[in-house]
Amino acid sequence: MPLRSDPLPRMAGHLSFMRAQSKEICQVRAGDLAVLGLPFEDTSAPYAGQSLAPRALRETSVYFGWHANPQFSHPVDIDARHEIRTDGLHERLCDLGDITKGHDEEIQTRVKTTTQQISQRGACALILGGGDHLAETVERALPNCQTTLLGGAPGKTQDFQIAPLCDDTTDIYELDTSARLIAFSKWRDKSKPLFVRFDLSVFKTSLSALCDQPRLGGCDLEIVTQWLATLGRHEVSAIMLTGLNPSRPGMGIVKVGQRLMVTALLAFIYARLGFTNVHPDCQTFKENVPK
Repeated sequence: MPLRSDPLPRMAGHLSFMRAQSKEICQVRAGDLAVLGLPFEDTSAPYAGQSLAPRALRETSVYFGWHANPQFSHPVDIDARHEIRTDGLHERLCDLGDITKGHDEEIQTRVKTTTQQISQRGACALILGGGDHLAETVERALPNCQTTLLGGAPGKTQDFQIAPLCDDTTDIYELDTSARLIAFSKWRDKSKPLFVRFDLSVFKTSLSALCDQPRLGGCDLEIVTQWLATLGRHEVSAIMLTGLNPSRPGMGIVKVGQRLMVTALLAFIYARLGFTNVHPDCQTFKENVPK
């Protein structure tokens, strides 16, 4: 049987986020974006299935795998309808795999240690899955950090909250994105690490009913993408994707919630790794890396 020389089918081969190269923590370099999976259940969630989130997000990200593949040249993002010039992305995006299972204390220690190691190397941790308990662990790994919440339950008063879940279901969160972006710039202290929690509940229910905490109101994909692009330009130390339960009855093979999160996350990845518009009127992205 002849050896295969063409690219593998989209769903074949080793599963990593966006087909990124696999690395050990000691190989992570400054400026990298290091993916880490947390395949554990959130005991406070109303339904079981959150432990499947890291694999589900990786499987969906494979549809964007050509972004990180050097054999493809200047593809087009079919969702944003932008030409993408990301020649160096495959060198700077890596997948560390999942935190191994164990006792609660062991898991917390591994999450905290790995997050600290990534941050100390000048990279950004992209954490797939986890819940409230482990989000607090990530915060503790980044001393004196500022936290931005996209969706989810309201956090501490000092956190910057974007479309949090409301206690009163009759109250729809009103958004003034321009004013909130200005408020975020004033709130942000660049001397402190920045932790972002991106929860599926930030999207309005009409877009995704697969969230364990559906909501009235919320954001559409364009607003979430705008926020993630802005956050990516603020040297985020860690971003955590929560609230996804892939075991809920879904919308075909690629479930809506998974696709929404990965599609919006692309804007963060481009911004965090230094991909910017060449001209204000031109929607072509090009890598902008300091020499």
